[in-house]
Parts: sequence; structure tokens; C-alpha cells
Amino acid sequence: MNTKILVFSMFLMCVLVLGTLRVLRTPRPAVSAAEEQALIATIKLRSGDMGNTEERGRIAALEDQLAEAIKHSGAGDFDGDEYGAGVCTIYMYGPNADRLFGVTLPILKKFHALAGSYLTKRYGKPGAKENRIPLTGD
Repeated sequence: MNTKILVFSMFLMCVLVLGTLRVLRTPRPAVSAAEEQALIATIKLRSGDMGNTEERGRIAALEDQLAEAIKHSGAGDFDGDEYGAGVCTIYMYGPNADRLFGVTLPILKKFHALAGSYLTKRYGKPGAKENRIPLTGD
């Protein structure tokens, strides 16, 4: 009888594992456009394609402030950055790009970005309506 219990237990474990794998492989439902809104900051760099150590440190401190403000406000998520071609691009996502803008603009203004730096409010997935807002008086 112990053998039957052992075989049955192993069968149940296999069923559970296969069921779990199936759930994990099931595609998530499409995220609505509202959940895909973005605020993208494009910060011009002074020093080459990737900036210098000082610039990168200053931007890292800015990102910490942005991430904290977004988290504290519940406006969305700070996603990270990308360096290249003389700019740092910072990605923030949430259900409302205007709310992300309101939460982050005071921080970004205090940063004193170089002329040519700007924000992009995107109202949906890539390809959706976008508004570009200069971060400086240029």
C-alpha cells in the first residue's frame, strides 16, 4: 500500500508542476493604453556620447530623486536610463503621463539640464500621441 501512495503522490506532484508551468507560460492579457503611458526625459550631455564621470554621477542622483518621488506619489514606475549619442534618456511609466509630469517636473527643473534637453509625454504605447516639452528656455 505504501507503493500506491508513493506513486499517487508522485502523480499529483507532476500534475501540480505541469499546471504551474502552464500558468506561467500563459500570456498576460494586453495592457491597456492607459497603463502604458510614459514620460521620457532626454538630457543632453556635455562630454561625448556617454558623458563623463561627473555628469553620470549627477544624473544618477537625479534618477534617485525621480524614482523616490514617483514611488512616493504612486504615479507609476521609474524604469531606468540609456546613454548614447550625447544624451541620457530616462524612462518613467504610469497610467497617466500628465501625472508623472507633474510629479517630476520640479525635480527636473532644479537639475538645470543643458539647452536642448526635453521631456516627451507619450499617451499610450509607442506610436501613440506625444507632446515634447523643453526642459530649458531654449
